[in-house]
Amino acid sequence: MGGDFYAFEARDANRLTLVIGDACGRGKEGAELLPGVLRILEQLSPVTTRPSRLLEELNRRVVGEMPSDRFVTAAAFEFDAKAGTLTVANAGHVPAILRDARGKVHVIGRASGAPLGVFPQCRYSDQRYRMRKNDVIVFMTDGIVEAVETDLATMPRLTSFVAQAPAGHQGVHRSLLENVDRFAPEQFEDDMTLVSLEVVGPIATVRASAVGCG
Repeated sequence: MGGDFYAFEARDANRLTLVIGDACGRGKEGAELLPGVLRILEQLSPVTTRPSRLLEELNRRVVGEMPSDRFVTAAAFEFDAKAGTLTVANAGHVPAILRDARGKVHVIGRASGAPLGVFPQCRYSDQRYRMRKNDVIVFMTDGIVEAVETDLATMPRLTSFVAQAPAGHQGVHRSLLENVDRFAPEQFEDDMTLVSLEVVGPIATVRASAVGCG
């Protein structure tokens, strides 16, 4: 049992929404917060128009249900296959990593507002990125980052692992997991979740891998 979560929602034939998050508290403490958050997210995802709006409405509802000393970090992503774009809004969560088709690595989607459950009227901004064939995007929770990094702001180790990984999302995914096992300190116990997506063939097609461990 853990506090990490991720969820996909196919909004229509061309758009896919992904939300990844982390409820504060390790193991059972974090897991106890998730049923209410996931129930609200399930209600909002099919009908909310933008990632920023999704987080704002999710935050507004979560504030009324969550204990005052708890919060949830979350990031929402929308892939628009027709437009070839990825739109990101981030509520206090760790950013994603994009390896583009040329092999260049970018840290994208940094937080634009507080975690969910802290302020009832928090606002978030949408950040938009162009997506192309063979781009790979990696989404994670802070357990992955804290297991390997000395610099949490620039994430030099993680970006290096992504840059040097074999082609394709499965190669990136496998490389990150192997390096987490190699670098994580003994007795490291934080929840970890990793999701990777790859644009393949026409822009409308993506492949995905995910793993979570509490």
